[in-house]
Amino acid sequence: MNQCAIDFIDIVLGQVKYKKAHRIIQEELQSHIEELTQLHISDGMSEDEAVKKAILKMGDPIAIGKQLHNTHKPKTEWSIVILLGAIVLFGLYVMFQYSQITTLSFNFERQILFVATGIILAVTLYFVDFVRFEKYSLPVYYSVCILLLSVIIFGTDTYGRTIIVVGKFSVTPSFAAIPFLLISYSGLIRRWCDGTPSNLFKLVVNSLLPLIIIFMEPSLMFACILGAGFAIMVTCGIFSKSFKGNRKKTLFILYGGLLGFILINLLYFITCEPYRFKRLIIFAEPWRDPLGSGWMNVMMHKIQSSSPFIGMSKELMISDTKQLILPCSETDCVFTFVVGRFGWLFGAVLLGLLGLIIVRLFMASNRVRNEYGRLLGVGICCVFSIQVIIHILANLNLFPMTGISLPFISYGGQSCVMNMALIGMLLGIYRRKDISFRQEEKSMKSLN
Repeated sequence: MNQCAIDFIDIVLGQVKYKKAHRIIQEELQSHIEELTQLHISDGMSEDEAVKKAILKMGDPIAIGKQLHNTHKPKTEWSIVILLGAIVLFGLYVMFQYSQITTLSFNFERQILFVATGIILAVTLYFVDFVRFEKYSLPVYYSVCILLLSVIIFGTDTYGRTIIVVGKFSVTPSFAAIPFLLISYSGLIRRWCDGTPSNLFKLVVNSLLPLIIIFMEPSLMFACILGAGFAIMVTCGIFSKSFKGNRKKTLFILYGGLLGFILINLLYFITCEPYRFKRLIIFAEPWRDPLGSGWMNVMMHKIQSSSPFIGMSKELMISDTKQLILPCSETDCVFTFVVGRFGWLFGAVLLGLLGLIIVRLFMASNRVRNEYGRLLGVGICCVFSIQVIIHILANLNLFPMTGISLPFISYGGQSCVMNMALIGMLLGIYRRKDISFRQEEKSMKSLN
């Protein structure tokens, strides 16, 4: 390259503090200078004159560098950080109040530990460049599936579900595997979601593989949450520029197959475990058995209906004792606890905060320029928002109780740490949203 061009590019790069963007900027500037140089050479200029004129047309290198610095510097979606902080503080306050009116005071102290661990993990993942993991998607995906299957075979069975016990803590493998499956499945969509029947078949089969393994755990809801995330990610892949097939036909096959898979699993659960069908009947009409199977739904309805705008519901506590009338008030029924303990105003504030962060998460993922990062961001948003929706609907008696916690509000380390990791991943993806990854096309060619 001509020395004048080298000096020009060096001055530009000197203004750009984000070093990882230097190579991309250098390639873009070099390409633009070469195009202008060839144009001037075709007009009869010598190479040195053509380069000098091309650089002159480029403009002031310092001004260009400052502009490129503003474009390529890492960006933080502060609205998500602020909303996350507000929700986490809300959740800690809920756990503090729970510890004050019950005998389980250790829950608040442990929740602080869970939150601190989650924050450390989120900050760590914020600085990770997840786009680099795309080329390892297939081995990572199969490795996670093999590990999940191994845990089911050799893991500890507790209350009908396979878990991993680490000291005093227990981990549900399917829940912990969700971030890794989202990271790897985004790469599989980039590899196979091109419209050809053979690749679509590979994508569908590989999407069902972890769902079947998680179903064997058994964990129907985690499988449904992950399956919904996969389906929406594939839908985004179908509407991407790289997809060349018939979109309507592909969507019909995709959602038809997903609906069939869900119906088959539901029929299996109902026929093999008749009590599950009874639970569905009781959910539809809990007053049929208000002192038995429908008691939980009836009590949630009583607590919510007797809750004032601000203040505690009279139905929340058992007389004047430090015992809540509703079990799992700190986990599965935490939204009902919030409404019963503080009133509907606090419940509305909580819903508003959760709704806002979901909207901001989807908006942030939509602004990511890299296709792999955008797919991963959409998957993260879906997994997080589905947990919120299911928990709220279940507490409002609009959906069967499933044991799904409310992110950052319910007590529990597993949910807090995993969801904090997902938010950290999304913020890390957004951090590099304005960098145009030229190696994206090269990686796609190598994969195909």
